[in-house]
Amino acid sequence: RSDWLSIIGCARDFAAFNNLNLKMPELNKEPGKKPKKDQTVKIKVDCPDVVNRFNTKVFRGITVKPSPKWLKSRLEAYGIPSINNIVDITNYVMVELGQPMHAQDLAKMKAQEIVIRKAKKGEKVTTLLGETIELTPDQFVLTQAGTPTVIGGIVGGNTTGVDENTTDIVLDAGNYDQNNIRKSSRQLKIQNETVLRYDKFLHPKLTEIALARAAYL
Repeated sequence: RSDWLSIIGCARDFAAFNNLNLKMPELNKEPGKKPKKDQTVKIKVDCPDVVNRFNTKVFRGITVKPSPKWLKSRLEAYGIPSINNIVDITNYVMVELGQPMHAQDLAKMKAQEIVIRKAKKGEKVTTLLGETIELTPDQFVLTQAGTPTVIGGIVGGNTTGVDENTTDIVLDAGNYDQNNIRKSSRQLKIQNETVLRYDKFLHPKLTEIALARAAYL
């Protein structure tokens, strides 16, 4: 059960069993500033059979730095090492709500777009851990300017990763066909916290809730 792979999922069951009110985390649902035409990140889905929902938010003028002590300690208590405040927020929300998220550095993208499509045979992605993965059309990828930057629902690539020089990011939360994630992760021999959740059913509404929680944090 994917809901038990989140703090809120466990709390919801506990609250129901004990007839208690569930206290949800604070969210930021305020609409963002309307972007200028040249600041828009275009989203295109070419494989709707595996993408149920895909939401994004763009944050500009951020400062990447070490996370505060409370965030570090909570992640490390769960078993996830602290990287920086942006990456840590995505991991924290994933553990808290059960929805995986991903951040990309806009300045490192060759085009201000995210095109989601099936991978081409022989295409390769070098992950954040430095491992080069060869793909097949069974997998789907997030691309920009025709170049894969993320293996969909499985792992991010190192070409658009967030680092200490990052100032503008696009943050995404997707809902994908769990059968595809399950088969693809096993074909590629990749098992991680993201796959652990995506290869089970996640409610599509979680994508919006996760982005609102990340915006608040």
